[in-house]
Amino acid sequence: MEPSKVKERYQALKHQGPSRSLTRCNSTDLIPQVISQNQINLHSNICPKAPGVLFDSRTTYFNGINDDQDRPLSARVSSASITRQLSNVSLNDPKQSVTMNTPLHIRFRPIDLSSIIPMKDNKMRIYSNLTNSKHTDYFNLLSDELILTILRYLPRTSLASMAQVCRRLRSLTYDPSLWCRVDMSRKQIESCYLRDVLLRGTIILKMYQTTVFGNSIYSPNRNTWFTKLQFLDLTLATISSDCLLSLISACRSLRKLSLETLPLNLSIFEKLSLNSQLDTLNLTMCTGIDLDCCSILTSQMKHLRYLNLGWTQLSDQCVHYICRTIQSSIEQLTITGFRQGMTDECVENLTRRAVRLRVLDLSDSSLITDKSVTSVLHNCLYLEHIAFSRCYAIAPIAYASLKQLRQLVSLDIFGVVDERGLQKLHSLLGSSINLNQQRFSYVARPTYGLRRTSIWGLRTRP
Repeated sequence: MEPSKVKERYQALKHQGPSRSLTRCNSTDLIPQVISQNQINLHSNICPKAPGVLFDSRTTYFNGINDDQDRPLSARVSSASITRQLSNVSLNDPKQSVTMNTPLHIRFRPIDLSSIIPMKDNKMRIYSNLTNSKHTDYFNLLSDELILTILRYLPRTSLASMAQVCRRLRSLTYDPSLWCRVDMSRKQIESCYLRDVLLRGTIILKMYQTTVFGNSIYSPNRNTWFTKLQFLDLTLATISSDCLLSLISACRSLRKLSLETLPLNLSIFEKLSLNSQLDTLNLTMCTGIDLDCCSILTSQMKHLRYLNLGWTQLSDQCVHYICRTIQSSIEQLTITGFRQGMTDECVENLTRRAVRLRVLDLSDSSLITDKSVTSVLHNCLYLEHIAFSRCYAIAPIAYASLKQLRQLVSLDIFGVVDERGLQKLHSLLGSSINLNQQRFSYVARPTYGLRRTSIWGLRTRP
């Protein structure tokens, strides 16, 4: 509606008299309320004489307002109070008059802007005010506990994005309960990112086939801190020896650890020995283990229960030393792949010290004979599973004597006898002992079989 038509309509309605007590025009929401300074809280009738300047400068104050719509669509303008000098203006009540120099307060009614403001390229844009008084932020009304419950269903990438929204969400997304279980398998990460994850209180961390760039997880300004890690899987990971050393140095509460295929050294074993609660250690196919490392392994790690030393390329001297000094707390042991290092004497010393053995894997030991079977039979009274796969120097009939072990339920002898020999041996052992059930050793390994989303039976989250 053009300004001239608004003025004509206003003049026509002014003679009909006011229809409501508010000091504004019925015909349009563009007419301001004029109130005297000493009557600010009093409502008067419609102003009988509206200054023409209000209509002349209408485009200045109400540019882009669509007057033809009774109910605007969006975008409200907040109410404003301004003081202006108006001359020759009076209210309906003759007792209330305004002199030439008396300042007047012109208070504008909140107006809904339904205008669609034209742009330079003739495009239309609708403005919506998110700070509308009628709008309620229901998310901020939720308690921290409810928001944390919602955030538990989000992946790590979404949590990292939400941490950049505001301070409250940042503190909530960094809550240790959301970072307790982390799965970073098959990713390529920087050592600084690994440090940030550990500082959020991670307890279970899976890094299967993860590539870590950098030589240290320590920051230049913070060199002494310890993580809450208890379960760490570094199976087939690509990480430098220095970065691995800094990671192990920051751990004091490790309970289960897998370092499969990683190169190790004496410094790493020294830091490992500081984890007094360590009971599970997987060293399958690790390299760099010398006699000094074996000394720390058997003398300082006194609470080890599950140990896997399969295919670690130990020297004959190291194999003999481990068998002579192994801790009596060992319950499950895999010491495979020592074709020339493992002898009957080693098995005899091993079974005499580790009297609590329940699982023993001596596969691929070419030099052991029937004497080793006899040593196991006499010393390992609690044995439940034993593996002699590819131990060709042992006569198949010697395995029949293992029937005397009351708790034995599984025997693996892959590559020793054919199918016919297995049937005959099964008839000698009885139905209580299963033959060739597990082709690969599962001792101390974090994942086995189809359970790829958990480590040591504990679920992880990507």
